[in-house]
Amino acid sequence: MKRKNLAMRKAMRWGVCGALIACATSGCSDSDPVAPRALSASNVCDSTLSPAGIAALEKLTSMKEFTESSGTKESGEPNRFSLELAVKTLHSDPTEKNACLIYDAEATRDFPLLDISFKGWNSHPDLAEKMKETDSGVLYFPLGLFASTDNQNATWLYFACATEGTDGKTAYVAAQMSTAGGGTKPDGEARVAVLNDVSRAMADALGCAAEARLPPKVPEPLNG
Repeated sequence: MKRKNLAMRKAMRWGVCGALIACATSGCSDSDPVAPRALSASNVCDSTLSPAGIAALEKLTSMKEFTESSGTKESGEPNRFSLELAVKTLHSDPTEKNACLIYDAEATRDFPLLDISFKGWNSHPDLAEKMKETDSGVLYFPLGLFASTDNQNATWLYFACATEGTDGKTAYVAAQMSTAGGGTKPDGEARVAVLNDVSRAMADALGCAAEARLPPKVPEPLNG
C-alpha cells in the first residue's frame, strides 16, 4: 500500500510540474508575434475526438473555437500536439514532452483550458483501494486499469501498454488531463470522455489498443 501511495504522489508531482511548465513550453508569451489559428473541437489534439468527445469538450468550455500551442521547443520540435510526437516523447522530460494544450481562441490567458499529457509508468493506483477512500466528489470509471476525476482540476487514466525509452521499460501509460486557471465546468463525465478519446488514439498509435481496454463509449461511473 505504501508503494502504491508513493507512486500516486510521484504521479501527482508529475502533473503539477506539467501544469507549471505549460506556458514555458507552449510559446504563449504575450510577445509571440504569430497568433495560432482557431480550431474547431474536431481538430484539436490531432483530431482525436469522437463526436461524443467533441460534444463533451464544447460542453466543458461553452466554446466552439479553440487554439493549441504554437511555435517550437528548444529541440526544434513543434509545440502543437501530434500523436507521432506524443509517442516519441512518452519517456521524455516534462519540458520536452508533447502535450495537447487547449486554449480559448479569444482569450488572452496564458494557461490552457485543458492540458492533456502522457507518460510511461511502472505502476497504477488500485481501483478497489482508492474507492474505499472518502474523497468527496471523486468519480471512478471502469476504463483501462484505473480512471478517476475530481470533476474540476485533475482527470487520470492508466492503461496497459509496454513501452521503452531513455528511462527504461514501463508496463503502463498514464494519461492526465489537468485544468489551470479555470474556464471549464465541473463535469467529471465530460472530462473523462475527452481524455478517453485522446487516450484511445494514443494507445492505437503505440500499438497496444487491444490491451488498453478503452471502449469508444465511456461507461457510467462506478460511484456516481
